[in-house]
Amino acid sequence: MKSRTERRRIEVFDTPSGLGGSHTVEVVEDHGHGKVRVRVWYGRATATGREAWKDWDGYTFETSRDQLRNKRIMPLYKGR
Repeated sequence: MKSRTERRRIEVFDTPSGLGGSHTVEVVEDHGHGKVRVRVWYGRATATGREAWKDWDGYTFETSRDQLRNKRIMPLYKGR
């Protein structure tokens, strides 16, 4: 039986939401020619893992790589 590797942190960026703010996103696929598919992370880290806020969490869309700003590592679990 294979053990499932649990991600504890991910690389994320900010990208314009088109609604006057920004989304925190993770690149999930590189389409080449400067285009990427991103996944929106919306929620908060807890001691037992990410608590998703359903409004936007998990939404995916294609954007230009040059729209990605503020690269950082985001924890999925709250530190002790």
